[in-house]
Amino acid sequence: MLQAHEHGLEGSPTRERILRAARAVFERNGTRGTTTREVAERAGVNEATLFRHFGNKTALLEAMREWSIGQLGFDVAVESLTGEIGADLNSICTALYERMMRNQAIIRISLAEEETDPDQVPSCLRGPTEIMQRLMSYLQTQVDRGAIRGNPRQLAALIMGMMFALAMKSKRVEWGDEGRPQALIPAFVDAILHGVKR
Repeated sequence: MLQAHEHGLEGSPTRERILRAARAVFERNGTRGTTTREVAERAGVNEATLFRHFGNKTALLEAMREWSIGQLGFDVAVESLTGEIGADLNSICTALYERMMRNQAIIRISLAEEETDPDQVPSCLRGPTEIMQRLMSYLQTQVDRGAIRGNPRQLAALIMGMMFALAMKSKRVEWGDEGRPQALIPAFVDAILHGVKR
């Protein structure tokens, strides 16, 4: 079956409506419980239209994950960077945290399904991988100009890992006011830039 871009369907309103419907059904049912029929009904299209856009259920869910967990939000943060390392890292961390929060359900389901049945989980790593590359590139620039020291790949992994931990933490654990993202992100950036040892 032809892919969406071969039909010129990429970015069409119908395609986005199907992706939104797929996300809602997936967040409720997971991969195995999501059916193309239910997605089509929720999107207000017939299954033939869904298949014309995506080909099959696996391609649909992969497209939905990439659409949901793409670079949206992070691109805006990167484009507005000033070159001042402290402000930039605060913007980057906030953008990462906010996009992970928006996609909590998808991330949790994907991680759980990968753990129990890794062969059945479509890849949804393109967005995070591209973000990691862009973050490494930014950090390499800062290392090259002498603003910071360290390995850009390790620093990028540290930043992404901390924002992931902050976004995915259990709501049952009370961190207090000091644990709010608005307080933790600047503290984390300060610790990265200046350390905590006297």
